[in-house]
Amino acid sequence: NGNNNSHLYFYNADVDTTSNFDIYLAQNGKKLGDTGNDMLTYGGDIYIVMNASKYVVRLNGAGMEQARYSFDDKLGQPRFAVVDNDKLYVTSYGGYVVRLNVKTLSFEDTVKVDKNPEEIIAYQGNLYCVNSGYGKGHTMSIINEESFNSSKSVGIVSNPYGLKEANGHIYIQSYDASYNSLVCSYDVSSQKCDTIGYGSRIFAYGDKLYMANSTSKNWVNYTSTFSVYDALTKKTSEWDLTKAPSVLASSIIYMVERNPYTGDFYIGTTDYYSDGTVYRFGSDGVYKTKFSAGGINPNSMVFLR
Repeated sequence: NGNNNSHLYFYNADVDTTSNFDIYLAQNGKKLGDTGNDMLTYGGDIYIVMNASKYVVRLNGAGMEQARYSFDDKLGQPRFAVVDNDKLYVTSYGGYVVRLNVKTLSFEDTVKVDKNPEEIIAYQGNLYCVNSGYGKGHTMSIINEESFNSSKSVGIVSNPYGLKEANGHIYIQSYDASYNSLVCSYDVSSQKCDTIGYGSRIFAYGDKLYMANSTSKNWVNYTSTFSVYDALTKKTSEWDLTKAPSVLASSIIYMVERNPYTGDFYIGTTDYYSDGTVYRFGSDGVYKTKFSAGGINPNSMVFLR
């Protein structure tokens, strides 16, 4: 904390080039802040959740800041965000889901949830967020978007932190006792979790869940595996990444993203001390190219047209 070290870089997929400078710094004359924890795009704008610097910012597509909202000590550090029906919903470590105006980022309301809410999704008129309780939590909070006045808590897995939804399929990530990332599917009607397997970085699209799992016995040497879960057949198979550079299998996977316009996948790696690398694969899983992430720990990519 206290490190003004988050960066925003630009990659042009059409000509396979990256900016060799920080777009936010160039456009705004200042650095972005400490620990960019989440990033999403909506209406041609980019939203970034700055965890340790305790604010959310809206940028236009060129990276120029348009609005920001700072979180006070009561709300605590912001963690993750989702946009639905022109509202921005942000989880904060004080135990809240905060609703902001999507354009001005002006404060509208809060709903109290359990301790340390993490990732959040919007699904069928409700907001769902998992609550890590800083390692001691085991609940998910459900909030009706229209009333937005209270939350219902349901028991799920221990120490949940990740939440994804695609095509009506909901997936939860949690840490097991050995700090490995367990992935389960969640059924809204039965409120039950079914274990899928392990995945430290996941991406949900259609009826598939793409999983990368990086493990280490000594926190020095890592092994990464790639798999795909089919929500319809409930079967997991190897994610066939053709011609993938061999170094990927021993890298720490820090990001899995998909370009919604082309179907290309982007897999980011880290070593926690030097600039990360992003590997690009076609929608068919065939390796295309790689490029520098421009900073340590590449954790989010958004795609604009």
